[in-house]
Amino acid sequence: MSPLMSLQTVSISGRYVAVGNEPFLSAYNGTFLATTFPALQNVQAALIKAGLGSKVKVTIPLNADVYGSSTEKPSTGDFRQDIRDLMLRIVKFLNDNGAPFTVNIYPFISLFNDPNFPADYAFFDGYSNPINDNGKTYTNVFDANHDTLVWALQKNGFPNMSIIVGEIGWPTDGDINANVKYAQRFNQGFMTHILGEKGTPMRPGPVNAYLFSLIDEDAKSIKPGNFERHWGLFNFDGTPKYNLSLGHTNSAGQVLVPANDVHYLPQRWCVMASTASLENPHIADSVGYACSHADCTSLGYGTSCGDLDSRGNISYAFNSYYQENNQMASACKFPGLSVITNTNPSTSTCKFKVMIQTASPAASYRNSATPHPQNMVLVVFISLFSFACFI
Repeated sequence: MSPLMSLQTVSISGRYVAVGNEPFLSAYNGTFLATTFPALQNVQAALIKAGLGSKVKVTIPLNADVYGSSTEKPSTGDFRQDIRDLMLRIVKFLNDNGAPFTVNIYPFISLFNDPNFPADYAFFDGYSNPINDNGKTYTNVFDANHDTLVWALQKNGFPNMSIIVGEIGWPTDGDINANVKYAQRFNQGFMTHILGEKGTPMRPGPVNAYLFSLIDEDAKSIKPGNFERHWGLFNFDGTPKYNLSLGHTNSAGQVLVPANDVHYLPQRWCVMASTASLENPHIADSVGYACSHADCTSLGYGTSCGDLDSRGNISYAFNSYYQENNQMASACKFPGLSVITNTNPSTSTCKFKVMIQTASPAASYRNSATPHPQNMVLVVFISLFSFACFI
């Protein structure tokens, strides 16, 4: 679900080089069909020339929509018909060079796209109507999706090809099904599922996966949905959003812990003035400006701030812009509408944030802080957990 990276650039993660990201999404209308495979070949050639061909493998993180099944059963899986020939060329190239097939699997999207999708099937704690596929039982959509790919590879002559789950996770805001409760349920279920090393019905054993993601991305495109900015395990200030065990036990070092020595700007917020009227003609433009230069994706039906009234929504937008600009006085001067207050306007479910201090008062970083030296171990560990294969 990440935005497509330029095919002229690559990302390196220890063992792998990722060329682009989800280039064959249907929404791109074939824009990258002609350039992705040549880019893959060029990067592979460069790795070989650099003497890294046997150590670093090149791959393309692909969305799970490059394959599908004609029924709910994984055994009917095959590659998408409109790109099937291209996919087979890419798969053969990857296989010939000992590289994995990398796929991003998001059960949340199944629930988001189809209101009739059985919610329990998206998780790992039991589904009352499991799918039986020729004797193989599927109780969650991850296993079924993964094995649909296994069948697609097997049918086309690649039964033993390595598979990496490039991204998997659950968002915490921006949609009625994107919340902390569901995110904790899904991510903990997934961790427990793979730590058991049972694998999937078609691929028993350890699963290679990258959990997405470390923190929220408040500048990310929301074209697919407002939830796109809320995949993080941590809030912008380094506090965990929920409890998550990363290992077989809850011992120290295996659970999420907050960053230390985080300093905040003063406890003040920019809100709609009590004297301002909701009939003020500048409201629409002011809110539109604030939200276009900050992040208002926590507003709306089913979101964490969905309980706010009209004045609350306006205040949230103003404060988001105010904090984004490090509480500059000029960032709370919406004409006849705004005022700075020391009274926290947050509700039981909706947090009006206060920005954290950055390394330099003159610097303007986006929802970021410079880690204290004693936090570096945490930062490195979480980075490896998020972006390196942890099983």
